[in-house]
Amino acid sequence: MRFDKVLVIIDVQLKADELQQYLPCSASIIGQTLAQIAIEYEQENKTAYYPAIDFFKTLASDDTTRVDPDLIASAEQVAWLVSKLARQTIQAKLRPIFSSVQFQSIQTLAFSMPRVRPNKADTFDKLAKHYTPDRVKIELVLTMMRRDSEAEDDRAEPYARKMMFRWLESAFENIEITGSKAL
Repeated sequence: MRFDKVLVIIDVQLKADELQQYLPCSASIIGQTLAQIAIEYEQENKTAYYPAIDFFKTLASDDTTRVDPDLIASAEQVAWLVSKLARQTIQAKLRPIFSSVQFQSIQTLAFSMPRVRPNKADTFDKLAKHYTPDRVKIELVLTMMRRDSEAEDDRAEPYARKMMFRWLESAFENIEITGSKAL
């Protein structure tokens, strides 16, 4: 027997109804509010891009802007909760089929720079979706046992991708495998 390790990178979105159990309001309200603030900021300052959420922290301390520090704190708290729930779900679903599941990193996609440009179609909707802290990017290392006779084939990576997707697709609203590599 031998152990094969596969690094897998996935983007997952929690189901809204499952997330709603833990929140007083919908996470999409945070995304919509931040999208409106970002659009107003871009129009006033002619930046030709929309900033990441961390930039709003600098505006929150400025008295002349309309960014509520509690809004940023709420986004951070929801992001933490989403990361925790995603980790627990993945751990519970994948533990029976892989020898080990190790998390390398978990990043909330809402805190990255939006890939939305001003004056494009559906700008508000795309920004609101981006700023909603219900999606995370997760890098994990999956370990599985294999027979020595299978040692020289390259099937560990596709097998890990297929099994992971099969076991996780019903647990999340959306799942996308963005990369994988046999280690």
